[in-house]
Amino acid sequence: MIDKIESSLIFEELGLNPIWKERLNDNNLKNEIYFYQELIFEKNLVFFIALTDDKEELGKQKLFQNICNYLISISDKKIDKCTRCDLSDLVALKRKPKFVLLLADKNLSLGDSLLKKWDLSDISSSKTSLTEMIKKPMSKEILWHDIQSFINKIYFKK
Repeated sequence: MIDKIESSLIFEELGLNPIWKERLNDNNLKNEIYFYQELIFEKNLVFFIALTDDKEELGKQKLFQNICNYLISISDKKIDKCTRCDLSDLVALKRKPKFVLLLADKNLSLGDSLLKKWDLSDISSSKTSLTEMIKKPMSKEILWHDIQSFINKIYFKK
């Protein structure tokens, strides 16, 4: 005996619902988190910012801190310690950077309010992210090249 099953239930079970009918599941929602470090290179205020989701947060925070330790070692001065924050914390900062190096997960970007505030800043985006570097350690080489290009841009853009 075959019971008639409503086709919408079948579509839902198979994951074939149209995108406009999909409901957001609280387990799938990811909170955006930011890590940032303020540095001084050649008398220029520089922000190093990572934008990611909150999955594997401790691993990402440790990786970001290790990258910051390297940047601090080659910078003229660090302003504050590495900080975890959200977008509103960055918008509330009184200081405006001359240069920004952004390390963002795919499909995430700085908010419009922050971009308006930093409209004259030179923002460089890395081709990798914290999430990608945790999954594929070989992508750290991409970050290394991005950092070198970024540092060269600061020193040669006077």
